[in-house]
Amino acid sequence: YSGEQDALTKVEKFFTKIREVHVLTKYSLYVIPVAALLAIPLILTDTIYADARAGGIRLLGIFIWIEVIWVALWLCKLIASIVPYVFQSTAGLISAGIRKYTTVLEALEIPISLFLWSIVSFATIPIICVLDQDRCNASWLTTLTTVFKALIIVAAIFLAEKTLVQLVAINYHRKQYSTKIQESKKLIRLFDLLYDASRALFPEYCKEFAEEDAEMQGNTLADVRDTLAHAGIQTRVFNDMGRVRDKVTAAFGAMASDITGKQVFSATSAHSIVLEALETERASKALARRLWLSFAGEGKDVLLKHDLIEVLGVNRSEEAEEIFHALDRDGNGDVSLAEMTLLVLSIGQERKDRAASMQDISQAIAVLDRLLSLIVVASVAFIYATFFSKTFSAKTAQLWTTFTGLAFAIGGTVTEFLACVIFLFVKHPYDVGDRVDISDVELVVQHISLMYSVFRRVDSDKVVQIPHNVANSLWIENISRSKQMKERVSICVSPATTIEDVLALKHELHKFVSAEENRRDFRPEMDIELRNLNDLTKLELRVEIQHKSNFANDHLRNARRNKFMVELLAACRRIPIDPPGGSAPVMGDLTNPHYSVTISEQEAHAAKAKRAEDALAARL
Repeated sequence: YSGEQDALTKVEKFFTKIREVHVLTKYSLYVIPVAALLAIPLILTDTIYADARAGGIRLLGIFIWIEVIWVALWLCKLIASIVPYVFQSTAGLISAGIRKYTTVLEALEIPISLFLWSIVSFATIPIICVLDQDRCNASWLTTLTTVFKALIIVAAIFLAEKTLVQLVAINYHRKQYSTKIQESKKLIRLFDLLYDASRALFPEYCKEFAEEDAEMQGNTLADVRDTLAHAGIQTRVFNDMGRVRDKVTAAFGAMASDITGKQVFSATSAHSIVLEALETERASKALARRLWLSFAGEGKDVLLKHDLIEVLGVNRSEEAEEIFHALDRDGNGDVSLAEMTLLVLSIGQERKDRAASMQDISQAIAVLDRLLSLIVVASVAFIYATFFSKTFSAKTAQLWTTFTGLAFAIGGTVTEFLACVIFLFVKHPYDVGDRVDISDVELVVQHISLMYSVFRRVDSDKVVQIPHNVANSLWIENISRSKQMKERVSICVSPATTIEDVLALKHELHKFVSAEENRRDFRPEMDIELRNLNDLTKLELRVEIQHKSNFANDHLRNARRNKFMVELLAACRRIPIDPPGGSAPVMGDLTNPHYSVTISEQEAHAAKAKRAEDALAARL
């Protein structure tokens, strides 16, 4: 052990404290020490080495210029850090909608400061020869001027590239995630209110919700607890361990809050518990049960608006209405336990999918940034070669001809790259976790990269990779982004079916979708259309029903569809509606009798032999 770890920790703590102080104090701590060191050669070249020169120019002018550009670097950085606040305060005078670009300016602090610094450095070069006005045409000074002249162009290109990347990032995130994040935060806030009210009625780990609280706040011990419970071993100790853990964390959090003035380590707050519960399916179901059972009337199967108002109080009726409107997604006026559970599970899954999607897109933006940075590096080399090589400048036309030929050679790659960028950042037809249909194939998005996306087939769980330039020309249907969807089922019936039979079928199906047990799954609007006569041999009917959700959840969709298909068959039999060709009575029924004739064994063998001879004689 050499003690380096402690030394490194002390240095890190020192710089951490510097970053936390006021910006002027922080920049002063950066500028003054180096400026003081630069002042040493400045003083020496002004006194002891006053005659020291470089190419005929006094070194004093050079060190004055170095001192100036060092201070100018941090002044430019300070100006660049102030620009977002100035823009935000003045943008409202023009349009409140452009304030969102403040985050772009914040991310461009370093490129803006470098661009401003390159201009200031170029403009202050004459300071070098201020003491030797007749020597300003020195060759090395001309070279230095050319370097900073090219640096201005390079810094401008660098700033333009970073601006483009930031605009792509902010416009993409604002367009794709802003609304979803706000909606998710709103629902979680409402769950926080419900959980606080639930805890006020039923304290944590009370006998009514001991199991739910244990699953919500002790996820790490849930599997062990269940295994021991199935073996007949009492598991209350695991619940107590979870409670002790939370109380210890809360105690440290209270101490930290008193010191810092901020809320930290708040493991027992409603928000922390809700977020923790949304991490796993098991805890999400426990949260849904606790919230629903806390507010639903005793012996009732549904949660009504007046139940929330009764618990929260009349003075919080507006909050109760907002909460109930958020919970009642299908708009039928009540919320069942299954509906509540599905909502909580969907919120947790959406949070996970959105986090994965944002991570994938951030990686794609980083790849785009690196590719554009390569172009910037090539541009830098080209610019400096143009400024410093007369031969290179003279052959610019020839080089452009070469670049044109190269562009034709890599034109396909460039086109593919541009198509992928436009597809991902402009069109962006899906996110991670979305259920999509691409060319009539049912898929689930698993990963998004800059040039391709990875999907999982719903029918076989196979992994499929599709390049974005290929997907750009395909028909993509996003099921997850769709609202309530409709479904059409075609059936063929006997041509003897009358219009009264069709209307009776419609009435039976309408009664089914409007029933109390089915109104959460289907909308009451439904229709039947006569599609085709099929050469008068059969009638093709198309039944149209409307679900109260989209088809992103395949298990839910299949359960609803199976229930409807069974009812459709039962309704056709009740009316009755016959299949094509009619429905003759079962053989052996009184209306369709069946009989047999008994013959001897000799007659049977003779008939069989005759049949074989007739078949042989009929052959060519």
